[in-house]
Amino acid sequence: MLNIKTAWRSILKTKSLSIIHILGLAIALGSAIILFLTARFELSYDSFHKDVDRIGLLYSKSQPERGVEYNTSMPAPLGPLLKKELPNIEAVTRIANGNVVIRNGSKEIESSNKFVDEEFLSILSFPIIKGDQKALNDLGNIVIDESMAERLFGSLDATGKQVEVYIQGTWIPKTISAIVETPPNNSSLKFTSLIRFEQKPNYQDDKDRWDNVNHEVIVKLKDGKINEQKFAKEIRSLTQQYYKSNIENLKRDGATADKDGQYFSLQIIPVADFHLSNLGIANGPSASFPWILLTIAGLIVFIACSNFINLSLANSLLRSKEIGTRKTLGGTIKHLVVQLWTEAFLLCIIALVFGGLLAWALLPEYNASMNYRLTILDIFSPTNLLIFLGIFLVITLIAGGYPAWKIANSNIIHSLKGGSSVKSSRIRNTLTVLQFVIAILLIVSTIVISSQLNYISNRPLGYNKSEVISIPIGSGIDHEDALNRMRVALEKESWVKAVSGSDVNMGLGNDGTSRRSVFGFNQDNREITTNYMRIDYDYLKTLDIKLLAGRDFDRSFATDTNSVILNKKMAEQLGGIDKVLGTQINLNGKSLVIGVIDDFNFQDLRKKVESLTLSINPSVFSVDYIFVRVETQNLSETLANVEKIWKTVNPKATVAISYLDENTQNMYKDDRRFSGIVMVGTGIAIVISCMGLFALALLTINRRVKEIGIRKVLGSSIASLILLLSKDFIKLVGIAFLIAAPIALWMMNKYLEMYAFRIGIQWWMFALAALITVFIAWSTIAWQTLRAARANPVDSLRDE
Repeated sequence: MLNIKTAWRSILKTKSLSIIHILGLAIALGSAIILFLTARFELSYDSFHKDVDRIGLLYSKSQPERGVEYNTSMPAPLGPLLKKELPNIEAVTRIANGNVVIRNGSKEIESSNKFVDEEFLSILSFPIIKGDQKALNDLGNIVIDESMAERLFGSLDATGKQVEVYIQGTWIPKTISAIVETPPNNSSLKFTSLIRFEQKPNYQDDKDRWDNVNHEVIVKLKDGKINEQKFAKEIRSLTQQYYKSNIENLKRDGATADKDGQYFSLQIIPVADFHLSNLGIANGPSASFPWILLTIAGLIVFIACSNFINLSLANSLLRSKEIGTRKTLGGTIKHLVVQLWTEAFLLCIIALVFGGLLAWALLPEYNASMNYRLTILDIFSPTNLLIFLGIFLVITLIAGGYPAWKIANSNIIHSLKGGSSVKSSRIRNTLTVLQFVIAILLIVSTIVISSQLNYISNRPLGYNKSEVISIPIGSGIDHEDALNRMRVALEKESWVKAVSGSDVNMGLGNDGTSRRSVFGFNQDNREITTNYMRIDYDYLKTLDIKLLAGRDFDRSFATDTNSVILNKKMAEQLGGIDKVLGTQINLNGKSLVIGVIDDFNFQDLRKKVESLTLSINPSVFSVDYIFVRVETQNLSETLANVEKIWKTVNPKATVAISYLDENTQNMYKDDRRFSGIVMVGTGIAIVISCMGLFALALLTINRRVKEIGIRKVLGSSIASLILLLSKDFIKLVGIAFLIAAPIALWMMNKYLEMYAFRIGIQWWMFALAALITVFIAWSTIAWQTLRAARANPVDSLRDE
């Protein structure tokens, strides 16, 4: 208790320094709490499933001539084949997205639906409120979540009740066989209803086709954890048998085998890695995202700890006589260490309290801007609390214990003379350099990431996304009829330039979905794979896509429903524009190639432009989106007018329409979230570094006050004194830049590798980072150095 009272008096004695100690640590700990909770949340995805280590997602890995390609989309026959041929597979489910409308009497509600196999609920642990895991054994059953039950019936008493489901233009009667809990926030799979996979649109056409991939496959092993290498070997014979043509084509096209000698292979990824895999099903951030968050948190805390140590060591001179006196009066090193560490511990505890309050205050705004649902109570889960308290104790021991030990071991004679035997200048300089290395790394990262985001936001995509409105048609209405009625209504308006439709949205619209269909076919004894897009007349005109050769789809040609338009990439895959134009390809029967368009980015800019085939054949897919090109005047009013017309066509429409340029930006919301966190982390790191530099400069100048007075008496100018007092700090910043620059170059090159379309790292980015750092450092110490240089030398030379 005496130690605590003495420590508290000592803290109050040096209020300014104590405030800087507490403020720096509080900001660091508050930031670290938020980043820690974010990282833990991202890493917790899908961990709630029972037997989580035995569940995995299938994906394919191919080795084209340049690079490696991954794909989670699988053919319909694969799932049942795996269950039949691989003895260690306990259960298999295929999963396909497909929103539907569920009707109970006069009440119709659109549902975020998954088409799945009967073993879905036995593989994945979505808690069943009513019913059991066999709820999908009957094709006539439907499973809904608790939110859908409440919306349809006003209660959870819904099992056994009849509803109708609108699928591909038909109302199908269904029996509610189970109600499950709404999937938690940390689930990669979100749904409000489950229907058997066999009732997916076009299932009968796809069930035996190996060249049409449009869904995911999840398996559960009978025993043993998911072992990716072992599974790849077990499935290799099936892969070579059923993907033989794919493998031969890869070899023919100059592919290179992987380390196992495979050109094409089926792989598996554990369920716990779904969210961060970037393979497709999870639509989450990159696998490095949570670790980057933890790294930023660690760097910020390191800077705060460095400040704590630096200021404690720098302040030791002011307390040297006190320490010397205590030793002379019999104080042991152990006693002094305990006393000094108690002071540090009290400061850390106060900082932790303020840091927690800061995190609590900032979390609502953070959640709103970053699209999370974190609460400060999350830190009190047993695992999180144990981890964070352990980290806090380490911080306290390092930040408080090391300076306490160094100061307590100082020489008594030097201490009583008012000097210090602590050889700490090298340590202080090292820590200061490391702080600015971190700050420069974060500044360069912010500049590069912001430049890349600006590049992908403004790069031409091969189509004109401006002034184009995207309308998700949704379920419960005939899509072709909806498009035709909208076209008739809109073409009467003078502000409408063109109307068309597609089964694929460009970007990520307000319906939250983004789909992709891949077809395969044999052409001239080669297996060809292409992305397939169902469009409607005037699609090229509406999106302003350049036609390189041939013609567009034309209503005057009745045969155009059996014709296709290829992008340049696809034409080159088939031998070139001149060779393929006017010929037939073996896609969906015989399809005549009537045109070739320039390549455009129908996927995000992380991916290269892939082969694409456009068709207006309504028997393959229906249109799911309507696109409207409008005049540039009064865009908000135009959007409202289109919404009003859309409501007359589809009164039950629930999803808001949007502009296409908004949709394309939505594809990069995770990138912007990452950029925002790095930017805020950079700002926090700079603020804490400057606080430490400010206090360190103040203590340094106070120790050199007599030297400054003597120099002024001897004729030194104010400018020369400012240079004298500043140069050591600026020199440290220069050393930090030399260390940080190559590290930042390597880091940012690794970051940019995730984009197929990316900027180059330029010299000015490093120059700007250096200028920012020097300016901030000099601004931090300038006022103090100026005040010291202008002080009256008589005051500084007066004898004590």
